[in-house]
Amino acid sequence: MELTYAGKMMVAGHRGDQSSAPENTMEAFRAAIAAGVDMIETDVRLTKDGALVLIHDKTVDRTTDGTGAVADMTLAQLRTLNAGTADCPQPIPLLEELLALLENSGVTLNLEVKEYWEPGNEERSRKCVDQCVALLERYRMDEKMIFNSFDAPVLEYIHKKYGKRFRLHGFYPYSRMYRVTKPLDDILYCACVKDSTNAEYYDYLQQRRIEPWVGDNVVEEDHLAECFRLGARLVTTNAPGSCLRKLQRIGARWTKLN
Repeated sequence: MELTYAGKMMVAGHRGDQSSAPENTMEAFRAAIAAGVDMIETDVRLTKDGALVLIHDKTVDRTTDGTGAVADMTLAQLRTLNAGTADCPQPIPLLEELLALLENSGVTLNLEVKEYWEPGNEERSRKCVDQCVALLERYRMDEKMIFNSFDAPVLEYIHKKYGKRFRLHGFYPYSRMYRVTKPLDDILYCACVKDSTNAEYYDYLQQRRIEPWVGDNVVEEDHLAECFRLGARLVTTNAPGSCLRKLQRIGARWTKLN
């Protein structure tokens, strides 16, 4: 089950388009789609009452006008907070709201599960994954998405329960991840490379038919060009429009962009 590439190197909007709107808001997701991304990358957590919300941190302190842990707040409490700006207030989005936006867009979803398999949190982690799957099925997005996590047991749970139904995204070297007990070579579709110009890392992944991807630290045009030369198939970026133009200039996109 391979992704369909719009060019030689795909672009994922990191929590949307952060150059246009605050991260993980519907405005940021809409801006990323308007910029021409192939993929939206975002983070999913469970509220106290089991709702799936899109927020990166364990707490709301950094990205909203509130304070407290996401896991200790109900959806109703979270939705009173402003995740946008003073001029453009926005609530913390529900996963379902993003799926409704993406359903017929042709844009792939990269969903990072933030409910880790920590002691005492295992059941929440399972519940988060299974509720995500149910929603993905409802919106017919299960074949247009990737599950992503820094926590190896999360990916291993998805693989064990759902087999090869979902593409899985990890990080390389595997020491970057939490609770790794064995190589993830047999279950990953792709992996973000920590040292983005380490040829040995690219070789390792490509020999195992795992796509090498790079993260939002790859910004400059010459850096993008070197990663592309080494075999990177996707870059996650905070500024999709600028990144797409750079990729077009280095020959990593088929479609000419303005």
